[in-house]
Amino acid sequence: MQVSISEITAKMTDVLRQKGIAEADIPFVIEMYLGGELQGHLTHGLASFPGFVKQDFSGLDEPEIIKETHALFMIDAKSNSGNVVGRRAADEAIKRAKQEGIGTAIIKNMDVLLRPGAIAGYVAKQGYVAVVIENGGTANVAPPGGYDPTVGTNPIAYGIPTQNEPVVVDMAMSKMAWGNVRMANKYGNDLPKDTFYNDKGEVTLDPKEAHSVMPTGEHKGFALALLIEILCGSIIGMDGMMTVSDSANSFGKKMPERGAYILVIDPLQTSGGDTFAVANSQLLEKIKATHALPDQKIRIPGESATAAQAQKLKANTVDIPAELWEEMRGL
Repeated sequence: MQVSISEITAKMTDVLRQKGIAEADIPFVIEMYLGGELQGHLTHGLASFPGFVKQDFSGLDEPEIIKETHALFMIDAKSNSGNVVGRRAADEAIKRAKQEGIGTAIIKNMDVLLRPGAIAGYVAKQGYVAVVIENGGTANVAPPGGYDPTVGTNPIAYGIPTQNEPVVVDMAMSKMAWGNVRMANKYGNDLPKDTFYNDKGEVTLDPKEAHSVMPTGEHKGFALALLIEILCGSIIGMDGMMTVSDSANSFGKKMPERGAYILVIDPLQTSGGDTFAVANSQLLEKIKATHALPDQKIRIPGESATAAQAQKLKANTVDIPAELWEEMRGL
């Protein structure tokens, strides 16, 4: 059904205020979920919002700064939402990049950061380069030659300023996001073909049978997933191959806490600022001018998602399942 973006935004704002989310954080939390929906990333869009607001963060300790240097900000999220702590950490990384040319923020023990790409885009729109990696949560990705889950989907995102909208890419190191399993179970759909294994090592379309997901790019994607598992795990004192805890909270079983890195570079201090954005735009135009395959066109990473979001914002409407809108209205 078609629902106005204004109405969705108003509803989300009201729910987040009732939940006690700080007023300054509400617009970014909305962008985290609504932005995913508008860009066509439905597994990381509005369908995930009810689950977020049903979690109880009220009894948690405040996040604690572990280490601060001229170029590093490290924070223990104390199980608080990565959707909130992530923006704070990004701001700290930006502040350091302004001073040192490069700034890094490390987060440990955080609840899920839904879309690292939202952080990357937030940074890039301010004129900085961003690279964001996150532990994707529970072990879901099968290793090359096997079918048991071993590492998280471990997304990597980046944001690059141009003269126009920044290039923003957000991709899991699994062939498809594990959110496809949740969405298929929620709406009674089949899983994508040739993507998920059951517990016998057979490819399955049944979300109730999903045991693991194939890595993107086979062994190369798994190699990157393993690197991110370590950078967001053992190197900051956190576990790898995480599983869902048996300890229950208000949302059911508690998801494992995660780690994340946010790297920010200030192009003013490396290439002269405006020349960097101009050079990136010129590079994209050169790529688009190359020969396309028959009946195809050259595609720039993230371009179609950005265009889809702009089109829906202009129309002020988005098409979502009727049962999802009823669920949101009832929050």
